Amino acid sequence: MALPPLTVIKKLQSAGVSQEELEDIYRQHKNEYRILLHLAQHPKFPQSLSLGIISKLFAVDLVRVIKNVKANPFIRKKAELEFSQRYKRLALGEKISLLKMAPNSLLLTFIEENQPQLIQTILQNANCSEDVVLRFVNRATERYNFYSALDATQWHQNPVVAEAVAHDRDAPIKILLKIIPYLGLSGLQKLFRDDNTHQAVRDHIKTFLERRKAGSEPRSCN
Repeated sequence: MALPPLTVIKKLQSAGVSQEELEDIYRQHKNEYRILLHLAQHPKFPQSLSLGIISKLFAVDLVRVIKNVKANPFIRKKAELEFSQRYKRLALGEKISLLKMAPNSLLLTFIEENQPQLIQTILQNANCSEDVVLRFVNRATERYNFYSALDATQWHQNPVVAEAVAHDRDAPIKILLKIIPYLGLSGLQKLFRDDNTHQAVRDHIKTFLERRKAGSEPRSCN
């Protein structure tokens, strides 16, 4: 007789379940969504069966599979591909909810996103890494909406991000003014001497350095 679903799930979460037992559980519970979700993430469960389950999962559960470091890496990657295809058809509110919980590896697949709300959700995700932000800065496509979203975060305070923004000739003046305190001296000097740098930014750099109080000789960009 088949075990109750909760008992089966507890068994799947315990150590020592064999592949044969997993396949037996699958045969007995192949129409029970919660059990299938746990089976797909079990490292010993056959990949061929997991792939069939992945295509049937809700988007939120695909994210859970992707985040599960104990799951088979191949299955996690397949879940990521399935999610990326499904994502295009989701409503804005659902996209926001899912991006809030997405792991860094999944965020990296959305660096071409151009909706300000979604970009801001990505940047404010606790899993968002410096690498994700840098890829947004360095992408070849339009970045106006990215910078609008960046302005609402604290990422401009990251020295590596600030340096990358300073090298972007399309970066808005407002953002360039914000990154000045977080650039090193060489970065400030380079930005100051660049002929493409707006005069307002150059004036701000000069004022910033003049006001910087340090126990060394006065610094100048001239």
